[in-house]
Amino acid sequence: MTSNMNFGKALSRLNNNLGYNLYRSYLLFHRELMRALRGYGVTPEQWQVLIILWNHGRVTPSEISKVTLQDAPTISRMLVRMEKNGWILRISNQEDGRSFYVELTEKGKRNKNEMIISLDNHFHKYLSKIPKNVHQEIKQNLKELRRLLGDYTPEK
Repeated sequence: MTSNMNFGKALSRLNNNLGYNLYRSYLLFHRELMRALRGYGVTPEQWQVLIILWNHGRVTPSEISKVTLQDAPTISRMLVRMEKNGWILRISNQEDGRSFYVELTEKGKRNKNEMIISLDNHFHKYLSKIPKNVHQEIKQNLKELRRLLGDYTPEK
């Protein structure tokens, strides 16, 4: 049975929907990020953790959860995989034996520059086609939208 719906008209409506465009852009960007990280054995979610650790040093799983918007069980499973793959260490919290900190291993520290350069090179072919002022404007608008949606967005 064929649908009476005009697919082109429906697609046109989707293409004019902000939520659809944001989500579709996320899916496409995420796919490219997975491709770019494949050689390192790191997922995009693990990449976020590495960035947090490179910029802030030792952090708690709850701090990681706050930034990545993932729940505690998901963070826990991800940290187990990252530890098994040699990216991070769990350090006991001396003040609270029930909690721990996460910090980079030597492997995690050593690969920072190479990974960043590799990802910059991978995305350059896409992002270089967007003028720098438009790129900045998109980032500012997305940060404002996140703020309006109640995201954790500390200012520098």
